[in-house]
Amino acid sequence: MHAPVVIADHLRTPENMGALIRLADNIGALEVIFLGEAIQKISRIKYAAASSAGNIPWRFSQETNMGKIVPFGYKVVALETAAGAVSIFDAVLPECMVLIVGNERTGICGQILEQADMAVYIPVPGPTRSLNVSHAAAVLLFEWFRQMNLRLLMNF
Repeated sequence: MHAPVVIADHLRTPENMGALIRLADNIGALEVIFLGEAIQKISRIKYAAASSAGNIPWRFSQETNMGKIVPFGYKVVALETAAGAVSIFDAVLPECMVLIVGNERTGICGQILEQADMAVYIPVPGPTRSLNVSHAAAVLLFEWFRQMNLRLLMNF
């Protein structure tokens, strides 16, 4: 199983950034990349990430060409309620996955979304249609983990 990569498109809050770093560490991700300029509140990111801040590589990047930052052979999966997005319950997630999550208010920008190999969404039955970005990423990353383990079991 290949370690996933997590990319966040212009997050606004250091607490969400730290939560993503911690989640990525929990799932065994390769790295976390925050698109956009580095923020001043690095200490708040590290506080939210706890020990994970030192366990997993994470960085800021202003690069918007996914071909330049995505590892070779990886497929880009956008977690977004975009046109053509597939429910995570129906999606067959790639083994070599880059997960992109979006800004807390605006989601994934169109330029980044267009570069995704697939878009998936999490169906939510309640009146609030969106989840916190780190919670949504957790749902998708652990669905990816579940699918990878099922594939391993089926190959035995």
